[in-house]
Amino acid sequence: MLERTKSFLERHERRLSISAFLGGFLWDSLTLTRIDRLYENLMLGAYLLIAFAGIVLLNAHGAGRLRGAVIAKGMSLIRFALPFAFGGLFSGFLIFYFRSGTVLASAPFLLALLVFFLGNELWKKHYERFTFQMSIFFVALFSYITLVVPVFVKQIGTGVFVGSGILALVVFFLLVKAIHLVSREEVERSYRTLIPMVIIIFITFNFLYFNNMIPPIPLALKESGVYHSISRTKSGSYILSSEYPMWYEFGRQTGAVFHRKGNEPVYAWSSIYAPTKFDTSIVHRWLHLDDMSGEWVSEGAIPFAISGGRLEGFRGYSVKSNISPGKWRVDVETPRGAVIGRLTFTIVDSNIAPPLTIETR
Repeated sequence: MLERTKSFLERHERRLSISAFLGGFLWDSLTLTRIDRLYENLMLGAYLLIAFAGIVLLNAHGAGRLRGAVIAKGMSLIRFALPFAFGGLFSGFLIFYFRSGTVLASAPFLLALLVFFLGNELWKKHYERFTFQMSIFFVALFSYITLVVPVFVKQIGTGVFVGSGILALVVFFLLVKAIHLVSREEVERSYRTLIPMVIIIFITFNFLYFNNMIPPIPLALKESGVYHSISRTKSGSYILSSEYPMWYEFGRQTGAVFHRKGNEPVYAWSSIYAPTKFDTSIVHRWLHLDDMSGEWVSEGAIPFAISGGRLEGFRGYSVKSNISPGKWRVDVETPRGAVIGRLTFTIVDSNIAPPLTIETR
């Protein structure tokens, strides 16, 4: 049975890899929705467990701890399972982090995850090396821990991220010690290259975080828009009036041009998903494009608190009066400046009130 399986894998390795690659990413895109759900954590946890078990078995076999014809044939399955597990992990990370934050603000981090995800198919030969195995595993472990710890402690912030990083280091070196029990010589021989790699990865994660390049998981912007009026009813619903987007303005809840009559105020609306019992503050930072310098100039930040648990997102808005015409942007941020989402629009003075649509949220 093992011989037939091994032969099948070797003959169809490329087709199986591409099929698993595309099918796995499509499946993850459809099924991985919320990081606070049990299913998502079981999936990512299982991928981590498979990856670690594969590393242990490969190195135990290389050290001569696992012998026999059956074991040797089974190593082909392990060599297939290891990149499969890493592919599943980085696919999940890419999906979750992409949904939280903006592409431009988080581009370096998202690009790195994309490289790990796509490169996983090209690096299979390198998985024989312990330093490479554990370096990729540390990236996955760090990404996972910084993803789930905020969900468990119900908050985000510098302290939570730093604590998550320290936890990732502790868990990682405990796992290295465990592998040391079955492959002592390989682990000791790899310390000289593995430790510098781990330090570089750790510093890179912290550099990206403190420069607001890591999306503020688990927060995610569900919707946003610019409105002419917003009022709250006694039942807790919101009544909003806005200009309907043009047919070509895909993905927008409201029009990209705000036709202002007189000196009416401008309302920025956002709906943000956060896990149950997750309490934090959100900031609406208003910015105006300076025509002379071509740079965005901050015109003030308006904070408000949110409480998680509402599937459609926690609703909130800010309002600006005496606002000048031109291009505007509202960044939806965490208190330390990490961008959750971004709303852009142009204000145009008009003598005629535009047709408005009324909706209830």
